[in-house]
Amino acid sequence: NSFTVVSLGLSKKIVRRNNVSVGDDIYVTGNLGDSFVGLEVLKRKIKLKNNIKNYFIKKYFLPDIPISLSTYLINFAKSSIDISDGLFDDLDKLINNQKIGYIINANKIPISKNLRKYLKVNNKNILKFISKGDDYQILFTSPKNRRNYIKKLSKRINVKITQIGCATNTKNQRTIIKDKKQLKSRN
Repeated sequence: NSFTVVSLGLSKKIVRRNNVSVGDDIYVTGNLGDSFVGLEVLKRKIKLKNNIKNYFIKKYFLPDIPISLSTYLINFAKSSIDISDGLFDDLDKLINNQKIGYIINANKIPISKNLRKYLKVNNKNILKFISKGDDYQILFTSPKNRRNYIKKLSKRINVKITQIGCATNTKNQRTIIKDKKQLKSRN
């Protein structure tokens, strides 16, 4: 079973995809990966103790959607998309045929304490868990000169916003760095 929600409206102020500029910072809201773990628990592919199991299942069924941020995006975001298909797939959609690439620092990708503990105890790779989707967080780009505004806004509206990388001038560059080592690159 599935359902689709469609919202129609008119606005002169829209934050679009495909409006990324070289040098823009790349940000995400909230934490990534919890929903995927919840789905894997439900599929019985991951086994956890009850309290932590219930945490991840809840994140799958009731993700923390940063609705309060949406009215502010027009003030700083050059482009944005929700993360429904996974961080890297949605980042590719955000860039979509522009002559732009990106560098992402995997150490900066925000994850919950519960996911961090699970990854450490089970020696799992963060990239597998943050790139599967269903997070429903906001992925956006913004000029460097808006960093201070974004930091203050994050505190004021109590929405976690994390800078995870930057847009580059190398078309099709897809570089992921972790612990100062390049993990993945595709040009």
